[in-house]
Amino acid sequence: METVIQTLGQTAQANRVPLALWAMGELQSKQWLGDIPYRSSKIDRGTGRRLQLKAKLPFYILALARMLHRSEVDTLLITDPIFAEAAYRARYLTRRRVRILSWLHFSLDKMANISSLEKADGHLAISQGIKRQLESLSITAPIHVIHNPLPYRFNPDSPQLPIPKRLLYVGRLSNHQKRLDLLFQALSQIDDDWQLDIAGDGPDMASLQNMTNELDLNGKVAFRGWQSDPWERFRPSALVLTSDFEGFPMVLVEALARGIPVISTNCPTGPEDIVAHYKNGLLAEVGSSASIRDALQIALENEWPWEWTQQDIQHNALARYNASRIFDDLSTAIDSISVH
Repeated sequence: METVIQTLGQTAQANRVPLALWAMGELQSKQWLGDIPYRSSKIDRGTGRRLQLKAKLPFYILALARMLHRSEVDTLLITDPIFAEAAYRARYLTRRRVRILSWLHFSLDKMANISSLEKADGHLAISQGIKRQLESLSITAPIHVIHNPLPYRFNPDSPQLPIPKRLLYVGRLSNHQKRLDLLFQALSQIDDDWQLDIAGDGPDMASLQNMTNELDLNGKVAFRGWQSDPWERFRPSALVLTSDFEGFPMVLVEALARGIPVISTNCPTGPEDIVAHYKNGLLAEVGSSASIRDALQIALENEWPWEWTQQDIQHNALARYNASRIFDDLSTAIDSISVH
């Protein structure tokens, strides 16, 4: 979410649209903000638990009211449901006709206080899955699907020739969400000369390393730690993502933008918007090591099983997720929504 906000800020600045970040608590790190103007309240200081948000609603209302008094903003993009209600009440207190739009970056079934979304004037859904979740709440306000963009002025090199049978995982090592255990189980059933590089760090690294030992995958799975540029270093034939849930997994987009096909579980929100089956990758059943295994075998047993070339994959991703194009779509969606 920080990366997307940073990209939005850079693109807005290039289009001479002022954008600021208001935080309901102090950010742990501000380096990523760059030139984005920033204000914060003293609520939580970034340590509040999600279940406590409802109790803090009066403080959020007052904080937003103070910020509205000192600003000429006309639109609020809300990244948590409870802030939609806080903004609605702050708007009433200040008599400011600002638009309130939800802009959620997580699956709704992982968020609290979703009934507060009824207070928003409209919704920017980052995936078709999140749009379906909003519609299931009987939301009557407009819903626009606006995907997350690639970084501003993203200009990768032409695709490199991949190393056959080399797979790559890039991300946080949190098995509750990412389900690397299923990936390891699937790979343990494939008798082939494959290699899996894991670029990332996280709380479950030790337990995942133990798991590869138990499955006798020591020589085939390499934990590489955090990498600044895993794409060029490892030159994978495919990126793998076996999560149970995502919002809009940008790691898939980043791989495709480099001409790297992807194998992903079809989470309720995100991958279906990104992966074109057999064209730039494959979708596997969520929670099924057998389905993941079958998808991996297709990728490993064929030299190039995809309908699109590396160049096709790259050009498609760069066109669909270009930051300027996404910003134009977002601006059009915002302008179509009025205060209710």
